[in-house]
Amino acid sequence: MIVLHIESVKEFMEHLFYGDMFDRFHVKDCEVATFTVFRIDGRRQDEWYDTDEREGDGTGFVTWNQLKPYVAEWIKGKKKPGKMEMNFCHYMKDGDVGFLRVRYEKEQLHLFTGYMQKEFSPDKEKQQQWDENCRMFIRKNKIVSTQIS
Repeated sequence: MIVLHIESVKEFMEHLFYGDMFDRFHVKDCEVATFTVFRIDGRRQDEWYDTDEREGDGTGFVTWNQLKPYVAEWIKGKKKPGKMEMNFCHYMKDGDVGFLRVRYEKEQLHLFTGYMQKEFSPDKEKQQQWDENCRMFIRKNKIVSTQIS
């Protein structure tokens, strides 16, 4: 696990809400505090859809692309949210899951990484590779950050 302090908050938020940087990630959960606290459980409710509308990808979660317009609606305006947290996940072909947590609070923005292996292993190579891929992902999208742990 690594923690990145995001220096360029405005640019990051533009990517998050107006770009496609996170669109392919699944959303485990999301919380936004504005005039009230909005909480979302990202589990997809397939029974809500008609049979021909079901497009689930087997993960059981919605993607950020599906959820982004709703969350953006909660935060639009002149005031910044008091707190915002999104827990994204990326499912690997081997059953492992990589996590990215975006946390904005008190005008500070941090990105946390995490990794869960399908099968127990003391080897941390896959976790370290995920952390490095996350660093490269941030750099590739020209987001200025500093690793703090």
